[in-house]
Amino acid sequence: MWSITPAAAEDAEPILAVQRAAFAQNQRRYTATLPLLRETADDLGAAIAGGGTFVARQRGEVIGAVRVQVRPDAGEAEVSHLAVLPAYAHLAVGRSLMAAAEEAAQAAGARTMVLLTGLRDAAAIEFYLKQGYRPEALLPDPATEIDLVRFRRAL
Repeated sequence: MWSITPAAAEDAEPILAVQRAAFAQNQRRYTATLPLLRETADDLGAAIAGGGTFVARQRGEVIGAVRVQVRPDAGEAEVSHLAVLPAYAHLAVGRSLMAAAEEAAQAAGARTMVLLTGLRDAAAIEFYLKQGYRPEALLPDPATEIDLVRFRRAL
C-alpha cells in the first residue's frame, strides 16, 4: 500500500520521472510540447519549497504526485500536475492524491477546487467527473492546439 506525504526537495527528480512517464502517451496527441513536460528540476524544486506538493510512495519509490495552490482571497484552490506511474494507474493512487490536495485546500480555507485538463485527455476528464468535478469552461488555444477544460468542485 502506498502513503501520501508532502514532497521534499529530493523528490524533484523522481516526480519529474513520474510526470514524463504519466504524460508520454498524452504528448502523442499534440504537436506542441505539453507545458508539464517542459518543467525542469529547478522549477519543481521551487514548487516543492512553496508547499502544496504531495507524493505517493510505495516501498520508498515515488509513484505519483500532485500540487495544490490555495488562493485564500478567492476562497478557492487549484490542483495541478496530477501524475501517477502507468503501472499504478487504476489502483486509486490518483484518488488518494486528490484527497490529500483537497484536504490541504480545505485546511487553508478554500471552499472550492478548480483544475485544468486537456480536452483530448478523455481518461482524465472521466476521472475528474467521477471525483465530482464539473466542467465550467473550454479554454481553446489555437496557437498550440492544447485546448483545456476547466473543472470546479465545491469542497
